[in-house]
Amino acid sequence: AKKRRRSNEHSAKEGEKAINIQVVVRCRARIEREVAANSPIVVQATPREIKVWANPQDMMPYKTFTFDKVFGADADQSRIFDTIVVPILHEVKAGYNCTLFAYGQTSTGKTFTMEGKLDLHNGSISPDAGVIPRSLYYIFDTLEAEQADFSVKISYIEIYNEELKDLLSSDSDNRQLKILDDANRKCVLHGHEEVLIKSAEDGINVLKQGSIKRQVAQTNYNKNSSRSHSVFCITLHIKETMPDGEDLLKVGKFNLVDLAGSENISRTGAENLRAKEAGKINKSLLTLGRCINSLNEHNQHIPYRESKLTRLLQDSLGGHTKTCIIATISPAKLSYEETISTLDYAQRAKNILNKPVANQRVTKKALIKEYIGEIERLRADLLAAREKNGIYLSQDTYQNLVDENQSRKDENEELKKLNESLKEQAERFERENSIINRKLMRQTSINTHHQKVFQEFQQMMLSVTSQLEYKFNEIKSVHIGFGELTYNKMKEFMERRETEVSAIIKCIEERIDRSIQQKDQIIQIFDNQERISINLSAELLKFREETQKLMDQKGQELRNSASATFNMFQHELSNQFEKIRSYQVKLGEDLSCLMKTTQEHIASQNHAITSFRSFTRETSNSQIDCMIEQKHLLTQLAEEDVLLRKSMEEEILANVLETLKKY
Repeated sequence: AKKRRRSNEHSAKEGEKAINIQVVVRCRARIEREVAANSPIVVQATPREIKVWANPQDMMPYKTFTFDKVFGADADQSRIFDTIVVPILHEVKAGYNCTLFAYGQTSTGKTFTMEGKLDLHNGSISPDAGVIPRSLYYIFDTLEAEQADFSVKISYIEIYNEELKDLLSSDSDNRQLKILDDANRKCVLHGHEEVLIKSAEDGINVLKQGSIKRQVAQTNYNKNSSRSHSVFCITLHIKETMPDGEDLLKVGKFNLVDLAGSENISRTGAENLRAKEAGKINKSLLTLGRCINSLNEHNQHIPYRESKLTRLLQDSLGGHTKTCIIATISPAKLSYEETISTLDYAQRAKNILNKPVANQRVTKKALIKEYIGEIERLRADLLAAREKNGIYLSQDTYQNLVDENQSRKDENEELKKLNESLKEQAERFERENSIINRKLMRQTSINTHHQKVFQEFQQMMLSVTSQLEYKFNEIKSVHIGFGELTYNKMKEFMERRETEVSAIIKCIEERIDRSIQQKDQIIQIFDNQERISINLSAELLKFREETQKLMDQKGQELRNSASATFNMFQHELSNQFEKIRSYQVKLGEDLSCLMKTTQEHIASQNHAITSFRSFTRETSNSQIDCMIEQKHLLTQLAEEDVLLRKSMEEEILANVLETLKKY
């Protein structure tokens, strides 16, 4: 027992730490209605930020909102459940009360996020299943895997037109649900049905039965628009055995709230009953917004009692519950104002502080004692009813009814005060309406006077118009004659200019032809010089061959003469032979030098001829290019002259038309 007290005290101390409400934003893709309206995307989602532009073409300025998590259109149901809901379910299993509610404009995907598709897909949960069915499957799968001893109860409540309705009760059950305060001033709901389920499939079947009874209707924004708020509660009991062998019972609650969407009646097309429903929805959401603002401003009084919705969520807003809000928005420009309103709402809610406290563990003895007390109370009520001694209830039950009656009296007093304030507002509206009616009558008389003046002015304008038409016809005939005369003069002028331009172009073409003939002559001269150079080279080669032949002949003669007179003049010729030999070497060197000089001269002449030829070609090409450029320039001038003529004609015609229009 001491260990239990220590554990409970420790959990209470841990729970006293204040934490902010977790706020998550989910932005869906554009739907068919928005695509058909050609409404562009004005929302950009990052993992922690949302940027919203008023005009998608102008990327600046934009509004930035920061949240705990942001999911774009690519986020599926599984990703949102694993990221957001699984950590909350761990807290529920630990014995905490947790709340998750979806808020946003109508048709942004709140019910899809919370419920989704409830039908099975290939024998397993559908990929589009929402938070509620996935939570049921997760609770049963994890606790069965842990072989824990547990039980799960569910309840399903609807708030329609500020009236509470149990969606799980039978149609013949006309019991009214009541919201009462317990000893700790916590709101407790009485009279609703809690269903014990054995599997996730049982829970989904119960959810389907309740969803059929929920109020839905068609609007311009959504074919199945929720017309009420709903609270789906999962209560989890887990048995825990202490080291001393005593059994404890952990209790955790998970409230899943699907709020009806805020509506602009002029856009959704709500009428009659639908308009009344929208008014009640907006009123409850407005009260919820006022509670959030009061909590942000740390006011002493928080208006929880002004709406059934805020009374049920009292512990989730600034209480001892761990709370998460999923704000759903549309990315289309068509819903820009509603998107900004939703994001402002969610950002204010992010500043609310809760102090989560784990539920106290209940022993088996305490639980049996509680059940025995309940049985005794029911037995006392039954006995009092049988005796019929004037009081058909036990004293405790009677005292509870007295307390409830006093609470209702207090509520009636509050409603009377509210009614008086509404009457004062109605009287003020009537006074303002009478003032507006007087102003309207005065404005009607002014409009009648203005209408008479306008009729007189219209008659005067008709007479002036007839006179102007006569003057206009006269001026039109004069200007037509002037326009024809101007056109003829311009035509003669342009024909004369065309003749001059054609003569100039012909002259340029003749000069170009002469230049081309001169170029051909120069090229022919260069070709003649090239032939002369080739002939000169051939003569030089022929001279070399003849000289070599002559040298060979003279050498042979000398050798023959030397061999004939060798015996006679051996001693004398031996001396002269060396001289002749040196003379022959020198003669060969001179001939080689002469051949080298001749070749160099021929090469220099060829180079000079080539340079002169390239220079002549470049000069002739530059002159031809210049001539062509002059031709193009003159052609361009002629075209500009033609364009100038056309522009002058158009300008004259425009001036004539403008003058005619003025007249």
